Order: sequence, then structure tokens, then C-alpha cells
Amino acid sequence: MNRKAIRSVIRNILAAALLLTVTASGAADSAPKVTANIGPQPALKAKSLSPFELRYQLKAFGLSGESVIELQTTNTAGQYLLSSRTEATGLASLIRPNAAIESSRFTMDGDTIRVDEYNFNSGSGDKFEDSQASFDWNAGIARSNHQEELADIELRRGMLDRMSADLQVTLDLQAGKQPSAYTMIHRNSAKTYEFMYQGEETVKTPAGTFKTIKYLRQRPGSSRSAYIWYAPEVAYQAVKVIQLKNGKKNVTLLLSSYRL
Repeated sequence: MNRKAIRSVIRNILAAALLLTVTASGAADSAPKVTANIGPQPALKAKSLSPFELRYQLKAFGLSGESVIELQTTNTAGQYLLSSRTEATGLASLIRPNAAIESSRFTMDGDTIRVDEYNFNSGSGDKFEDSQASFDWNAGIARSNHQEELADIELRRGMLDRMSADLQVTLDLQAGKQPSAYTMIHRNSAKTYEFMYQGEETVKTPAGTFKTIKYLRQRPGSSRSAYIWYAPEVAYQAVKVIQLKNGKKNVTLLLSSYRL
């Protein structure tokens, strides 16, 4: 595999790791009620979010990486910091030695996530791969910056960033609600992702074997999609993700350890 191909694989690895963010507790009321028959789904009582750490193994075309996702409180009362650190390992680390860092600062509006700020640093040193967005709820505007271009996007209640959108899915599952559609501010535009129930499966991961519910995550018109397996046994954390491009498997993520 030549250097250019390795770079492409690493980009896919890093992008796949940012598909999911999960949490250990909480609930949200912004999604529709469950309508599909998806088996027993005990709804967890809504409560304050608790700090956690989750680790995932990444595999793509024989190359590997690791992603660590954490939830912490900040020095601002009621605010949380959700962060992801993804880095290539083995041969891939020779091409991309620096980690990709993504973060979302938010508060809870009742049981709904209210984003304050989003940041993504690809770790490549190329500022055109980085993104930022600040959410001004008083003005009703999200101010986004991608590839050194600025965009003001009208905010509506429930709009999220890429990290908090994935977290909201887990919160909805914890509340016994079926994920449907979520709108996020990403790369200077508002994008909506749809979740479609695929059934129940037992999944083996380095962190253990779990009974899961499986969803397809798809943005209409996009060539990329992902299958995500959520485990009720561990508060609906995502334990497996397979990213697809044009219907073909691209990258696989598996839960390797967790601290809740």
C-alpha cells in the first residue's frame, strides 16, 4: 500500500471514530415516541449526566487506530465537556502521528442537549480540515467556521453538533424512545441524519458480548452510512459501528473498554 493510499485509509479511520458518542446516564424528550416493535426497552429514569470514559478499537484495510471518548463537567456550572481523541496506531501512526481531537461543550435544557461550542482539530496540521461552531441561542444563530469560511446558520431548538447529536441518540434510547432524525451544524451547514431500526443482534467485542439493537444511520443523498449496535445492558452505549461508503464496508469500530 503506497503512502497516498495509507493517508486515505487514515482519514477514513478518523472519520469513522467520530460517528458515535455515547453516555452512561440521562434522557431526552425531543425525539418522537417509539413506534416500531423493537423488543423490551426499559426506560431509564432521567437524571444528571455522569462522567465516563469509553475506548474503541478501529480497523480499516489492515490498519488500526484507537478512539477515547470522555464526558466531564467543566468549571462553568451546569456545563459538560464531551471530547473524543482518535489516533492511528501501528503503521498508520507513521503517517499521522498526531491525534484528531473533537469536543462539544453543552448544558442541559431540561432533558435536551443545548450546545454552547463545538471544535474539531484533525491533527493533520492542515487548518482546512478543522471546524468550529459557536451556538448563540439568544441571537438564534450558530456561527460556523470551516476551511476559513464563515457561515451564520439559523438555530432551531434541538439543533446539535456532530458529537452531541450522537449522544442525543443514546439519551433517547435510554428514555425508551426510537431514534428518528437529528439535525446538526457541521461544516457550515445544517445536516439531518436519519436512524432506521434494523433488528436485534448479539455482538462480540473486546469489552464483552452484548445483546444489542441495530440501527442504520444515513444522511439522505450521501454515499456514506453506518450501522450502529447499541447495548441496553450498558445503558445503550454503542458497542459496534461499521461505516459504509457506496454500500461497501469501510471501517469497523468495536468497544474495547469502558468506565461508567
